[in-house]
Amino acid sequence: MPDRIVGGRVVPDRRKPIKMEPLQALAEPVLEELYPGIWKRSEADIDQMLRLMYAGVWRDHRDEIVADIQAFADFHPVDEQRSEPAIKAWSQQCAAELEGEYSQSYYRIAVHVGLLAYVGHMRVLRAKITCDPGWHRIVERFHYACSEQPGYGFSGAGEKWGGLSLSYRCDPSGEETCRAAEAVAVEVAARTCERCGRPGVLRTGGWHKTLCDEHAGSRYDD
Repeated sequence: MPDRIVGGRVVPDRRKPIKMEPLQALAEPVLEELYPGIWKRSEADIDQMLRLMYAGVWRDHRDEIVADIQAFADFHPVDEQRSEPAIKAWSQQCAAELEGEYSQSYYRIAVHVGLLAYVGHMRVLRAKITCDPGWHRIVERFHYACSEQPGYGFSGAGEKWGGLSLSYRCDPSGEETCRAAEAVAVEVAARTCERCGRPGVLRTGGWHKTLCDEHAGSRYDD
C-alpha cells in the first residue's frame, strides 16, 4: 500500500489523491469546448496555423501566463469571486499589456482557458479541504508547488491544534521539494486568520484557532 505524508509523518494511504497536470495540458478540454477551431489539429495549413499560434504563445510566454493565473487566484481567493465574467475580464486585461494583435488574441485565449481549468481543478481540491476559507488559497499554493514532483498527489488539508495539517503523497525523489512547500504553507497559515485570510495569531483558551482580532473577539462562533 502506498504511503502518504500527514503533518510530516508517513502513514498508510487509503485515499485516492488528487493530481494536477501542467496548466497547458489541464486547459486542453476547455480549449476544445470554447475554441474548437484552435483546438483541432489538422494537416490543412490554414487550420494548423491557429493551433501553432496558440502553442507559440504558451511556448514564448508560459511563465507570464502562469503568473497571471496565479495573480488572479491571489486577488480572488474566495471561490465565489472566481466567476466566468471575472475570469474573462482578467484575461482581456492581461492580454492588453502585450504588443501585437495576434499575440494579444492568443495570449488572452491562453489565460482564459488556463484560468477556467485552474479554477475548476481547485474546486475539486477544495472538496478535500476541511479548514476554513482563510487558508484555502495557502493550500492551493502548496498543491501547485508540488504538482510536478514525481508521484505527488493531494489527499486533504485541515486544522489541527490551530495549525494547518496537510496530507499528501510523493515519491522519495520529490519529498524534499514537497516538504519544503509544506513548511512554507504551515508557516504562512500560522500567521493567517483561518476564517478570513487576514493576519492572525494562534488563540488558546479551551480551543485553538489562528484568528484575526475580529474573529477572535467573536470566539469563532458566528
